Amino acid sequence: MKKHEVHILKKGASFGSMKEELAKEVEQFLNKKVNEGYEVVDISFTYYEASELIAFVTLSR
Repeated sequence: MKKHEVHILKKGASFGSMKEELAKEVEQFLNKKVNEGYEVVDISFTYYEASELIAFVTLSR
């Protein structure tokens, strides 16, 4: 059976830069985890009260 991990990355900033900053942070995080042998299961994004953009990343080993 595979082990799964869920990671939450969030960015609270001005709306214009928030998307690009979080996308870059998620990209760097995924590159690191894939190089460590993890497999990406799912990635989803949501807004929280219009002040934070949140990424939920599910990985398996």
